Amino acid sequence: MNIKRLEFLLTEKCNSRCIHCQGEHSPERQGVMKVEDGLNYLEETTSVAKLDSFMIFGGESMLYPERVIKLCQKAKELSIPEIELITNGFWGKNVDRARSLATQLKGSGVNEVLISVDAFHLPYLPLDYARNAALACAAAGIRRVRWNIAILESENASNDFDKQTRRIMEILAPLGMEKNVNKVWPQGRARRTLTEFFPKQSLEGKCPKVETALVNPTCVTMDSRGWASICWNLSIGNGKRQPLSKILIGYDWKNHPVIKTLVEHGPKGLLELPEASGFHFEENRYIDKCHLCKDIRKIVKPEYPEMFV
Repeated sequence: MNIKRLEFLLTEKCNSRCIHCQGEHSPERQGVMKVEDGLNYLEETTSVAKLDSFMIFGGESMLYPERVIKLCQKAKELSIPEIELITNGFWGKNVDRARSLATQLKGSGVNEVLISVDAFHLPYLPLDYARNAALACAAAGIRRVRWNIAILESENASNDFDKQTRRIMEILAPLGMEKNVNKVWPQGRARRTLTEFFPKQSLEGKCPKVETALVNPTCVTMDSRGWASICWNLSIGNGKRQPLSKILIGYDWKNHPVIKTLVEHGPKGLLELPEASGFHFEENRYIDKCHLCKDIRKIVKPEYPEMFV
């Protein structure tokens, strides 16, 4: 593996319930990564790979600021150059607390903060919270502070969601901060609530990022249960059950029946697996290859318990 980036899905708990959320995170979700587990994953990964970047996200990771700070401090000690955090900025509700947390984040080595703000987050978080968090991060000297925005079609689209996000960006424009623009992915809650915005795509062919995600992964994401994923909910092992360094060193896509099929034939190839014999395939039900892949993997999951979240 050519791992250059390590990500922590610190928690699936969130103080919002955004309709575009691919992870279906919400206040009811439970589980948070233990600090000792996270420290172990960092040490294990850096023992076998030279990381360019480390990121913490959620859910809402700043529901647990002490854990975020301790884990980022460890990343700093391990000389990982880019240390990033994604947050919705709810902690900007109190200006003094925002300044304190931003100073601690800066001291822990965080050099980029992405604050999620768009039409999907606005029903749950007043814009002032995100603004205060952003200003606090900039004042603390964090090198890069960006708005993390989700769009359905484009920044100039006429649908109500993208229009509202555009207005939000106009309001925040005087702060002079960059934007990180992400297109909403048709997974999780978005697939159920925003279906009309996702034109159906061909199910034929291989996975979009077969080389960097499956053949020679450059990024691995750890969750609170220890699963090490190289693609959305596609795990190659569990860091609580065996050393993460062993999982990374031992990875070979040709040894994983499901991943091998995805590499060689794409998601439709999974239909030919014996374990998928009970899967009822209706092509018009699926938005894209990822949608199909996720559904088939639910069926074959019992046969490959160590490979799936």
